[in-house]
Amino acid sequence: MGEIPTREEMIRMVAETRKHVTSATVTPEEMNEFPAEVKKMLIPTREGDSETYLTSMEESGDCSPLVINFHGGGFIRSRTESDELFCRRMTRALKCRVLDVDYRVAPEYPFPAGLHESYDVTVWAWEHARELYIDPDKIILMGHSAGGNFVVGISMMLKENGKFRPLGVVSDYPPMDLVTDPGDKVQRGTVIPVERARLYNLYYCDKEQLGSPYASPLFAKDEMLAGFPKSLFITAGEDTLCTETEQFALRLAQLGNEVTLKRFQGVGHAFTIYRRPGYEEANELIFRFVRNLL
Repeated sequence: MGEIPTREEMIRMVAETRKHVTSATVTPEEMNEFPAEVKKMLIPTREGDSETYLTSMEESGDCSPLVINFHGGGFIRSRTESDELFCRRMTRALKCRVLDVDYRVAPEYPFPAGLHESYDVTVWAWEHARELYIDPDKIILMGHSAGGNFVVGISMMLKENGKFRPLGVVSDYPPMDLVTDPGDKVQRGTVIPVERARLYNLYYCDKEQLGSPYASPLFAKDEMLAGFPKSLFITAGEDTLCTETEQFALRLAQLGNEVTLKRFQGVGHAFTIYRRPGYEEANELIFRFVRNLL
């Protein structure tokens, strides 16, 4: 890539990169198919107030489970209507509350800002369970792509800091290895071109931090992963991130953790959130996994 640009240069560059981040259109009819109350909340964190969206319905009850959801977008894109639709579906399918976190993104807020913000939101939700009308013993972390990386990092941080243990973790097609150059990974599909993947890593994390277990969980020490919450990992057969996610899930299992891993063949990155072929089966797997936890 040549000389590494400054953070200010990255902020100018990212506008063009964001034009190519995968997205999907959500119609008003699709949103209305899953009616729910969506309440915007500002939650204090060390990075400043975090914009979050609490999704619920009357059937959620006064002491319901809580799913804390973290969107994808290569660490550089904010929450979209596709994320809201997913949370509405989940709320109605599981009769739970969902806290959707619109965390700060790179390059304006590089690693570990978004992760720290997301961790602080998670701890705040646990500490304010009564205020949120949730059961503090039934908090599940769920993330997609970059958000799937976050839920693993948050789980390790919760253990390290002696906080609560999530009831479970769900992670869709997350990046687990930011150290290996995207061009050197097994090339399974074209959804995320190599050059764009390099830009995602560049924007998100300084080179000397790429090997941090909180940026690249595949390189976490065994003791950081021991006692990991029950987890579900979903991979896409046409996704370059498939191999590293499966390697990470296998490590968790080898350390004695309870892990469910499902590869969906013939589909690419972000297929669950953007409602591409296979997403309904994946959603049903996610909902069944969470129901079994509860």
